[in-house]
Amino acid sequence: MECPRCHGQDLRKAGFKLGAQRYRCRTCGRWCTDRAPKFIAETKAQAIDMYLNNVGIRKIARFVGASPAGVLRWIRKEHDSIQRRLGEAKPAADNPPDVIEMDEIYTFVQKNSSALSSGRRSAAGLAG
Repeated sequence: MECPRCHGQDLRKAGFKLGAQRYRCRTCGRWCTDRAPKFIAETKAQAIDMYLNNVGIRKIARFVGASPAGVLRWIRKEHDSIQRRLGEAKPAADNPPDVIEMDEIYTFVQKNSSALSSGRRSAAGLAG
């Protein structure tokens, strides 16, 4: 292990911080911990690919075992490369398809204002 500031090799163990071994550099006096990154680059790349394929942030977080805030931080960090990748994929959309299929969804919501507004049943609602 080496010091992140001066890259010196003369480190002394100095207890633990949040479960990780803590060191103090004898050359520059800086404190550091020997903590490896929790997620490898492949996992982060997989999360970004899932995001580009319209998978939700929470679902990605559950899949890779990270927090939603962490996944969002990875996506924001890779924003420029994501924009570049989307820009490269855009020319394929210039050629419109011959056939487009669409589904229709009908939704009906019935609202009974007298039962919902007062919380009591009316005399007409009790008969029957």
